[in-house]
Amino acid sequence: MNKTSMKKVKILEIGPYPPPDSGWSVRIKYLKNDMIKNGYECRALNIGKYRKLVSSEYIDVQNGFDYIRKILKFRLRGFHLHMHMNAQAVKGPVLSLIALIISIITFDRASLTFHGGIEQLFFPKKNANNMYFIIYLNFLLSRLIICNNEAVRQEIIHYGQCIKASKIHPIPAFSIQYLEYKEIVLSEEIETFIKTKKHIILSYIALRNGFHIETLIKYLEKIPDDTGIILTGIGEIEDEEISGYYSLLNDMKNQGSILMIENLTHDQFMTLLKKSDIYLRTPVSDGVASSVLEAMTQNVPVVASENGKRPKSVITYKADDAEDMKNKINYVLSNLDEIKKALPKPFIRDTVKDEIKLLMSL
Repeated sequence: MNKTSMKKVKILEIGPYPPPDSGWSVRIKYLKNDMIKNGYECRALNIGKYRKLVSSEYIDVQNGFDYIRKILKFRLRGFHLHMHMNAQAVKGPVLSLIALIISIITFDRASLTFHGGIEQLFFPKKNANNMYFIIYLNFLLSRLIICNNEAVRQEIIHYGQCIKASKIHPIPAFSIQYLEYKEIVLSEEIETFIKTKKHIILSYIALRNGFHIETLIKYLEKIPDDTGIILTGIGEIEDEEISGYYSLLNDMKNQGSILMIENLTHDQFMTLLKKSDIYLRTPVSDGVASSVLEAMTQNVPVVASENGKRPKSVITYKADDAEDMKNKINYVLSNLDEIKKALPKPFIRDTVKDEIKLLMSL
């Protein structure tokens, strides 16, 4: 594609945008930055946690009407819409469908990246319940669908009638851009906590269903005094039934067994990851999980819930079995040197480039 045609390509990325630097919000940032670097016009419409904050990095969204108004404005300016969603909540598929409908009535069909693994709250079809029709329409109406792997692709194909297999492309979420970071000095709170413990476990936890917080708490009730766990991602309570668990976590923090941190930048997370003995991953809906691969590239052993998609070197446990979690963590800590020596470095390709190439082929 020559430079003249490149300048005609305009993409509006729609999804959560950093901060926080976590999950697929980071990938949206990498997509936007790489497109701009390569001469394409790209903007990001932030529907994430800090969507109401005004920033030069993204377009803010103040409310539902503002969301519709801004999508319509960018479509009328010739931007192709690229939505990002998963099936872990109601809001994402609804917002994605609204963007799809606006795209169609303005004579285009938007692209969709479907994030997450094979088992989500409303995915695959057997889990859909009342969200079936909304998610089905997202898959049906999209011009192009990008997903994490072939297993997810097959479930999308069989989600409903008339979803064309030829438009669904599996591209792994993790990319070489995730490995770019600068080691920095961590906060005094974090450094002090690390110094008081023989072993450090790092985990990313959101206060919502799907992170198996109850299982984690049962393990923490029996955690040895010389082992500390740092929970990052702790923010507002997203599901009311989690509020009781949050109170228990606060009690454990006051007792000195855990440290809870709301958000970390990518540089902070990677620096802390490198200082950790184990990375603990609790959801099952995430597929491979980018943070799991980040840990592996830093030679940090991973203990994660079994979901059928973890890399072979990951030590897995049953997601709702605290005793199994404890046994696997203890096994790794007891054999830490041997396990680290045997850890393979995963091959990481530039999948951001692959996704951009696909978008530009439309």
